[in-house]
Amino acid sequence: MVDFALDDSFTAPLPPELREVEPFCLRARSRLFPGPLDPAQDWEQFGCHKIAGFPPEPEFLAKASPAAVLVPVVRREHGLSIVLTERAANLSTHAGQVAFPGGRVEPGENAAQAALREAQEEIGLAPSHVEPLGYLPPYFSGSGYRVQPLVAVLVPGTEFTANVNEVARLFEVPLAHALDTRRYRRGETFWRGQERSFFILDYPDAYIWGVTAGIMRSFADRF
Repeated sequence: MVDFALDDSFTAPLPPELREVEPFCLRARSRLFPGPLDPAQDWEQFGCHKIAGFPPEPEFLAKASPAAVLVPVVRREHGLSIVLTERAANLSTHAGQVAFPGGRVEPGENAAQAALREAQEEIGLAPSHVEPLGYLPPYFSGSGYRVQPLVAVLVPGTEFTANVNEVARLFEVPLAHALDTRRYRRGETFWRGQERSFFILDYPDAYIWGVTAGIMRSFADRF
């Protein structure tokens, strides 16, 4: 079961690229990278450090561990939605946080293979139900990962089965909500000796912040 909530802003008709799969795919493919950026060519170096407003240490970027996430977009009655997870409370890291399906890139894998494998393990998403569209710029997390987001659409009728050992629940955010930059605000925290800021995407019944909100804001800025 996927939780879903609408707020009172969804009263006006949505543009085709936020309502229908084909217009969305056309627009997304024109704005996303066709393949992952090589670290040596990653001129944006977008991530927690940039949002926080301070330069990262050179070794931070050089030593960042590769990770990948899937940004799954699905067609619903109201329009298009992004599927997210809430991590299980028993996990040793990031317990209870909102996240995309994803994780570490294992030896011998590329970013797409890792994102699809993790999505299958976490939410039971069959790779055959996924149509990749392109990649967002890598996102450097404060915890030391170079996260490669892969945006994809899911075939009609796709069903999910959450892995209860990793996922507490699945829910969806309307694409129109996620891609509206006015929905984002800044939060502040003191971490590792410095005051740091991060993005928050306000949404009913979910606290979407940090890396996940940063990736979604990157998508909103590019789309």
